[in-house]
Amino acid sequence: MNDQEMVNRYLYEVVKRVPQDSREEIRMELQALIEDMCSAEQLSAEEALQKLGAPDEFAKRYRTDSGCLIGPDYYDNYVWVIKIALAGVGISAVLSAVMQGIFHAQGAIVPFVVSFLVSFFQELFSTALYGSFCAFAVITITFAVMERQGVRLHLMPEKHWSVKEFAKNTASNNTGNKKLWSPHLLPPVPDEHAVISRADSVVSIVAVSVFSALLLFAPQLFGAFHFENGRLTTVACIFNLDQWHVILPVFLLWLAVGLVDEIIRLVVGYYNKVVLYGTLVCDTLEILIAAILLKVLPLWNPEFAEQIKKASGIRNYSNGDLLRYWQSGLLSNILLIGICIVSLAEIGIAVYKTYKYTKHVI
Repeated sequence: MNDQEMVNRYLYEVVKRVPQDSREEIRMELQALIEDMCSAEQLSAEEALQKLGAPDEFAKRYRTDSGCLIGPDYYDNYVWVIKIALAGVGISAVLSAVMQGIFHAQGAIVPFVVSFLVSFFQELFSTALYGSFCAFAVITITFAVMERQGVRLHLMPEKHWSVKEFAKNTASNNTGNKKLWSPHLLPPVPDEHAVISRADSVVSIVAVSVFSALLLFAPQLFGAFHFENGRLTTVACIFNLDQWHVILPVFLLWLAVGLVDEIIRLVVGYYNKVVLYGTLVCDTLEILIAAILLKVLPLWNPEFAEQIKKASGIRNYSNGDLLRYWQSGLLSNILLIGICIVSLAEIGIAVYKTYKYTKHVI
């Protein structure tokens, strides 16, 4: 094999591994670099290629992704968010299991305890297993999308690398660390006023996980109860369980959007354009989905007020009682207005803190 054939093979092996739109440019630059190395350093083609290193390792320099589903830049935060979400699922599983155990337990002390424990562990196992799977899937998909879209966790200036810089770095890093780095890539230290409270994000993620799991496995817990013949029974559920197969997916989608927003805030850690765009998109979607949930779908149990009245023995509700206006849409309007106010406030805070406290807005 002559020198030209060797160089052509090397160029082919490098170029086939780089992005399609930059292959020709990289091929020409790399060919020029090899020629310069051969003439300036008096190297043979084989020696020049040996100095550049294996073509697959050299080509990795041009890739913007890690080649992994969850890359190293995201992995630690990914594991942490998974742990937080699973903790929330565990809490909801225990709550659901306790309530289901109480609902199904009956009889004297011993039969009551036995039936309670059987129902408790059945509900605990099924809720924890399925809830953990759902949480794992949503979080993994979120981080995978962030990985593929190249969402950066820090604000850092761009550093454009030439083929010669790639080659120099490759030749000087044969001992282990192959990742290109420059002091110019160091992100600025965020202003303390721009830092997002991790505790708030953690609490929100746990709350969303708990609420989602309860909606999935025990929506009947959102309602009124009373003891009858020594047994806890449901008087009425506030949700329209007859249409729950239509309502639940939209409800979970609304919660999932909020979860993605909190994950972005938790991972990035301070206000910048990434958080700002995430807040704008997620809060806008939350408002739209909430409008569908509250104004289009039959979310509320239409018989809830009457069922409470019948169970409690009340003849009529007073003018100040919210249940008097149960079917008027007042509750939906109040909740939708509240959601809009909170969402717009979050967007306003994100815009203000991003442009006031972020040194390099990208």
